[in-house]
Amino acid sequence: DAMVRALRVLRDVARQHGAYASLDFGLVAPAKAAVERGIGCILRTQYRQRGTLTAWCAQHDAKTLLPTKARAFELASLSGMETVGIVRFLMETEQPSPEIRQAIEAAVTWLDKVKISGYEVRDEPDSKQPRGFDRVMVPAPGHTIWARFYDLDTNQPLYVGRDGQKHTRLSDIEVERRTGYAYLGTWPAKLLAKEYPAWQQRVNAPAPK
Repeated sequence: DAMVRALRVLRDVARQHGAYASLDFGLVAPAKAAVERGIGCILRTQYRQRGTLTAWCAQHDAKTLLPTKARAFELASLSGMETVGIVRFLMETEQPSPEIRQAIEAAVTWLDKVKISGYEVRDEPDSKQPRGFDRVMVPAPGHTIWARFYDLDTNQPLYVGRDGQKHTRLSDIEVERRTGYAYLGTWPAKLLAKEYPAWQQRVNAPAPK
């Protein structure tokens, strides 16, 4: 969420919000312009999968803007975690353009599409493991989780260890990565259940007379 955090600071400067209200007024216009450029970059990096807008990657190439890899276990892929922070940032736009609305709607649709229903992640005690536990994905009726990484073409959840090889099950990667990195989580849950419906209500409310 590094870029979104930076943009939030710039937006607070542009709005003279909170502690930033006392800053030099000459910073307001440059900060506002920077936020607009940042949103433009966000809209350009939203990944199109066979022509359909989906989500964002954890990293995008600085020149091509395409999804790219970072560490060996962070391949170019769609992110079920970072996408949430981007959507929240876009929803905070006071008067969202049609392009921003489209980006939000598409990302929310994708997050709902790729959810993993009926499972949860647990840390189970296991004295045989170096850290004394193992992290497992288990059936859990009524629960929903998301993968941190999804294949760019198939939306298949990806689990990648330090060897950089794709796997389709959490249990297939080494225990050091399995227990030391968040490959699964509930990041979009509050966004989909509460924040997005509230945003819809706000932006679709009739203008005051």
